Amino acid sequence: MSKDLDNKYFIILNKYEIIFSCLNNENKITFTKKHILTNSPNNLFEELENFFIDNLIEIEKSLRDFIKNIYIIFGAENNLSAHLSIKHKLITEKINENKINELLSSLKYQFIRYNNDQEVVHMTISKFLIGGEKKALSLNRGASGNLILEVKFECLKIQTINIIKKICSNYQISVVKIILLNHLKEFFQNPETDIFLAANNFISGNNKDEVVSIKKKTNKTSFFEKFFNIFR
Repeated sequence: MSKDLDNKYFIILNKYEIIFSCLNNENKITFTKKHILTNSPNNLFEELENFFIDNLIEIEKSLRDFIKNIYIIFGAENNLSAHLSIKHKLITEKINENKINELLSSLKYQFIRYNNDQEVVHMTISKFLIGGEKKALSLNRGASGNLILEVKFECLKIQTINIIKKICSNYQISVVKIILLNHLKEFFQNPETDIFLAANNFISGNNKDEVVSIKKKTNKTSFFEKFFNIFR
């Protein structure tokens, strides 16, 4: 088999269907394999296992490639979604990337602290206020004043994520990232947008409000915590 290292592989996984798709380096879909779940099975993970058993060898032969990495687009139901906000009064300091990172880290730390059975799949900045006015985050480097930052967390149970990763690892496949289907549809609101192209656009970092990574917060209690609010 030959390898095309520029290929990206995706699977849509929900109670109605399992769809595998290959996207090449020109953002063109070169292969798709669909399996419709006619009975909406109770054990979706068993269906994913069966999908690999029945189709993986055929898919790899058709692609002339071994699938080592994959992105999962998961149609979760009743996943945890929460909005958290933090307020900070800037007196002598200016707003910069380090300060934003510190606030985001504090919010994520608080969320995980009280939801330790959940893993954050998406962390999105939904509101950025300075002096009570909504501002564009990218245009306010160096600004000062009262700051309110609101972030939306979308999560899956750690157990669910571990099951998906374990099934894939049984076939020497690593899960690069799990993307929630509903979150992706919110990001690309045009219903005509192909979901796999949308996913590729998403993982390429084209959602400016998505928090990709932040520095790990220490276990020391931050004075930001007294401004912490959570809404569900």
